[in-house]
Amino acid sequence: PTVITLAVITTIVWLLAGQTVGYALARGISVLVISCPCALGLATPVAIMVGNGVGAKNGILFKTAVSLEQTGKTEIVALDKTGTITSGEPRVTDILPADGVTEQVLMSLAAALEQKSEHPLARAVLQKAQEDNLPPAEVADFQALPGNGLTAVLNGSTLYGGNAKLMQTLGVAVPQKMASSAEALAAQGKTPLFFAKDGTMQGVIAVADV
Repeated sequence: PTVITLAVITTIVWLLAGQTVGYALARGISVLVISCPCALGLATPVAIMVGNGVGAKNGILFKTAVSLEQTGKTEIVALDKTGTITSGEPRVTDILPADGVTEQVLMSLAAALEQKSEHPLARAVLQKAQEDNLPPAEVADFQALPGNGLTAVLNGSTLYGGNAKLMQTLGVAVPQKMASSAEALAAQGKTPLFFAKDGTMQGVIAVADV
């Protein structure tokens, strides 16, 4: 009882001195540890064992007890994103058709244009089209535009798909609302793909590895 009382008094004194709760508790616990070191010797292995067990259940392995202890002081973690904290497979997350264009029409146009592309984002568009039962139509004069996008001809109409820079280069007018939405999607870590037909904006499809 005496030791516990001293620990409580120590904690209260540090709190009255203006220290944080964590700081005060650490000093109070220090009194307990110094007074009863055997308890620390028993508690430490158990805490480490429990910590390692919880980590293992979540796919995290600690090499040493020191590593486990230092984890509590971690402020920044750097790791690979793709396939580590994401599925590793880009998927269509948002479909923003232009006025007068339906989602189905936009997806059909995008699938037709992307079917000959080897880019991972193209596979995401094609997968979404397949899920929606929208088989891609055959296109002619397919051409990849490095760093910008793609172009092809479908039933006499010229299709373009790519980034905002491509639309700007082609002189395709992107409605302000759609441009703002695309910027918001990009801020969320998604990749907005712009699609146009015969110089007219058809819509935006966002793709992300989620």
